[in-house]
Amino acid sequence: MAYFPLMLDLRNRPVLLIGGGPETEAKLQALLEAQARVTVLAEEDRFGLAALAAQGRIRWLRRGYREGDLEGYCLVVSHPKDKGIHPQVREEAERRGVFLVAVDDPKHASAILPAVLRRGELLVALSTSGAAPALAVRLKERLARLLPEALGGLVAYLRTLRPRIARIPGFEARKALWYRIVDLALEELDLDPKEGLPRAIQRAEEILSEVEAWTR
Repeated sequence: MAYFPLMLDLRNRPVLLIGGGPETEAKLQALLEAQARVTVLAEEDRFGLAALAAQGRIRWLRRGYREGDLEGYCLVVSHPKDKGIHPQVREEAERRGVFLVAVDDPKHASAILPAVLRRGELLVALSTSGAAPALAVRLKERLARLLPEALGGLVAYLRTLRPRIARIPGFEARKALWYRIVDLALEELDLDPKEGLPRAIQRAEEILSEVEAWTR
């Protein structure tokens, strides 16, 4: 199956989590990190649901799925104890035009969650299109050893450069400058993954200041 890769901005958007399965807590945490407005359907408080609800971080309905529960949601993540409900959930999702992540049940899913490696704002998502999630997890672990934590700091710094570089006249000039700065920064991190970020920032500032002086 050919999937279209997409990053979603779920901030303050309504998401339904049908819980109960062993990965419910992990899926809930991921949705909270994305700042979604999460409603949880779960009969038992196995994941600190009562505390989260009391804090106003989630809305918890202490029951299982019922027909009509998907109304008003932009995304549904379903990981119940009994996946036997998924045909019904999928039928409703299709009828309402809502994407459904049916965890460990790709036959009934219209969307899948990849394995995600985070370095600040840098996200690396890996998926086997539902065929072998364990492989995606192991590949993520390998990438984690290759991509240093400092990349998160580099991304944050590069974000601050966008207004300055936008003032450089000419698309090709801006493009060449971006790649020059990024390539030199990565070179510094390759040489010293733990301590190379300050040097990478210093070199970037030197390059940008030089270009800015030319274009004044």
